Amino acid sequence: MKGALIGVGILLLLGVGVPLFVLLGGLGFGLFAAYESLPTEALVKYMLETLTKPALLSIPLYILAGAIVSKGETARYLVEVARAWLGWLPGGLAVAAVLACMIFGSISGSSPVTMIAIGSFLYPAMRKAGYPETLALGSVTVGGSLGILIPPSIPMIVYGIVTRTDIEKLFLASVLPGLWAGLLLIGVGIILGWYHRLPRETFSLKTAFQATLRAVPALGLPLVVLGGIYAGLYNVTEAAAIAVLYLFAIEGLLYRTLRWSNLRDTLAEATTALGSILAIVLMAALLSYFLLLAELPFWVAEWVDSLKLTPFSFLVVVVGVLLVAGMVMDVLSAILVFAPAFLPAAQQLGVSPVLMGLVFILALEVGYLTPPVGLNLFVAIGYFQKSMGQVVRASLPFMLGLLLMLGLLLLAPGFFVSVGG
Repeated sequence: MKGALIGVGILLLLGVGVPLFVLLGGLGFGLFAAYESLPTEALVKYMLETLTKPALLSIPLYILAGAIVSKGETARYLVEVARAWLGWLPGGLAVAAVLACMIFGSISGSSPVTMIAIGSFLYPAMRKAGYPETLALGSVTVGGSLGILIPPSIPMIVYGIVTRTDIEKLFLASVLPGLWAGLLLIGVGIILGWYHRLPRETFSLKTAFQATLRAVPALGLPLVVLGGIYAGLYNVTEAAAIAVLYLFAIEGLLYRTLRWSNLRDTLAEATTALGSILAIVLMAALLSYFLLLAELPFWVAEWVDSLKLTPFSFLVVVVGVLLVAGMVMDVLSAILVFAPAFLPAAQQLGVSPVLMGLVFILALEVGYLTPPVGLNLFVAIGYFQKSMGQVVRASLPFMLGLLLMLGLLLLAPGFFVSVGG
């Protein structure tokens, strides 16, 4: 009876279109009120403990870094470099869009920010050059999703926090899958460019070197941030602070694009994004806490043991669950709810938490592009003024590249990451 009432309440909340964090919070508090009867102060204490985890402090800094580069000249210089070196290929502008998204994603850690920053330059350029809607829109929409796979990745940080996995190891392990995913999307762009017989840009070595020279400060940021982490000079949170200071220096002093007016807008944008993310993290963590107290991880581990799954078949089951979850949940909520539930079973089968983290991120990356809740879809719909059907059709060929990457990770995990790591 209690469960039925909670279900009806959730359906009513869905019907009136409440924000996701309200839905998750209503479900979490409802379950606690019905089944666990924990005092309110215990729940508040748990939520405050979630907020004070050191690695969580890096999220607002990476959000601010992404907001700074999206308002400044960094994105434009990255686009110029990618276009100068790759514009001569079939579908060269789409290829340049994917490469620019890969580089930009290693700065912002955010998928929607990456998509908007690169798409604002290359989408109109592709349309002006005669690129079909499917290729222009699909390359920036799906290319932007690489922002959560290539470190620093905000969802990866959240996964590391909830599973107590070393975030530096996650970042290091995600580099190779991120590069391969980007190469597969580039391959899709080249095939579609060849199929549509699109015009190619003239390659000039001089222009390419000039574009690279202008972009050296921007290209240096991933090396400064990730190189320092891998060298053990600083941790993830300290690296985020260094990224912000570095961007303030190049955008404010070198490129001279950071004025008080756009700085104010940048801070407001970062604060808004932070508020929405933290609200989702808190409410999803509350629901995850209930599932932990209800011994869901124990039941999942027992279920997996009863099925006699191999590590491979277990990961296939995880991917199936996440692909479905990605249709109705955002990435952070899915990580907070499902990662603690699957982790004991993964450890029981000898599946590395780092490998499972990569599987989580890749599977939920597809969720960013899957209706009805795919975040990148809605950002693309709003920013490029297109219908849901247009964005989904445009994204489909590039999504196949991501699914192929996911299949390769499942079939040959040892090639991409040390399974025991």
